[in-house]
Amino acid sequence: MVFKRSALSLIAVSLFAVTLTSYADDTPLIAEKPKAEAFRTALNKEISTINIPIEMSTDELAKILNLTIHKELYKGSTKTKGLTTDVMRNGPILVSAADNFLYITLPVTMSLSYSMFETEPIPLKLKFRATASVTPDWNIHTDVIYLGVSDLLAEGVGVGPLSFKPRSIIEGVTQPVQKALSGMVAQKIHKLLPLKSMVAKVWNTAQSPILLDKNYKTWLVLTPREIMLSPLYAQNNRVKLSVGISTIAEVVVGPEPAAQPMRPLPNLKLVNTFDKTFRIALNVDVFFKDLRAVAAPLLLNKQFDSDGNSVIIKDFDLSGNGDKLVIKLETQGSLDGVIYLTAKPVFNPQTDVFSVEDVDFDMQTQSLLLNSADWFLHGTIKSMIQEKLNMNLTQQLEQSRQIAAKALTRMQLMDHLFLKSNIHNLKFKDVIVQQDKISIQVYTEGESGILYQ
Repeated sequence: MVFKRSALSLIAVSLFAVTLTSYADDTPLIAEKPKAEAFRTALNKEISTINIPIEMSTDELAKILNLTIHKELYKGSTKTKGLTTDVMRNGPILVSAADNFLYITLPVTMSLSYSMFETEPIPLKLKFRATASVTPDWNIHTDVIYLGVSDLLAEGVGVGPLSFKPRSIIEGVTQPVQKALSGMVAQKIHKLLPLKSMVAKVWNTAQSPILLDKNYKTWLVLTPREIMLSPLYAQNNRVKLSVGISTIAEVVVGPEPAAQPMRPLPNLKLVNTFDKTFRIALNVDVFFKDLRAVAAPLLLNKQFDSDGNSVIIKDFDLSGNGDKLVIKLETQGSLDGVIYLTAKPVFNPQTDVFSVEDVDFDMQTQSLLLNSADWFLHGTIKSMIQEKLNMNLTQQLEQSRQIAAKALTRMQLMDHLFLKSNIHNLKFKDVIVQQDKISIQVYTEGESGILYQ
């Protein structure tokens, strides 16, 4: 009796084990989706500079000074009691520029009066040196320094019963002339170089999307950040200012981007030099639905063999998770079920090809396969996935570059105001994974300038 019971128990256990085995073999393997990870939300931003060259010639400055500086420069007392003088302009003012200074030659006549006596006008030329600078609040400041007279003056001049040294007299009255001239030069430079108003036009215009090509719905989006100014350059009879608007520049394809809240014109940031390179980011989105459409004919209903086993991919899907691409596979055959692989998205700037690297099974999927279908871990499925998930972006990137290059050769921002730029080859910058797409950023760089015509 005991033997019969033991035999029956053994048979029952054996049947239960067979039942369990049969159930395990027939039950699909369903892996859990990888645990959600946070996304990086934005591509890195590349700083760009819009260069605003502002310059004038010393002839232009001299012309305006000649039109506005009055003939009478000084009339009044001197340091000698009872002696007065009249200083009158006597011919065209000359202006030159060298070594970052403005040099001003002012021809005058000086006559001396003492009581009832008066001298004939004495012709001479006063020499001044001027420096100009711009303060952070956009004001132009000028310092004018008297350098002396350019003519040989007589040592002494008689006025009635008295004798005076004309050089000491003229040097004693140059201070009011110098002060008047300093204010006049600053005023005229400001008129010839209306720095604030010129830059404000560019700054305000840059804050709205600029249509580059209406057929392809391509926009230039600028995000200006600060305005830089390097010291005034005065050389070879030219006066120049280098102004740069630091900005983020992007080419966007699609509907018109939303306008940004208008930022007021900031104070100037005074710098010795600044990078004048103009960089434009070209952002390309690889949507998973498009990548799936490219890969589907190469993967769906294809048979993969390994160690005498075979599976057919009946469906697959793609999604983003953290910085990785997640590949969901539904298989039939020697392995029925749902499994997950992960991969690292890669963009090759030499070939303009998007691809994936480091394709491997998710940790939870690996654990399930080790217990039930470890042969699948070592099959060719990983290499096949890596091979098929490629997309050539050459045409898309080059089209964007050509649209930007053509439009920015001479882009009208507003009446008489043009943005001119020459941009070159594409360079890779950044790639991020998002929920439904992978965003790739390349940029093209060159030089830009603002033209006033």
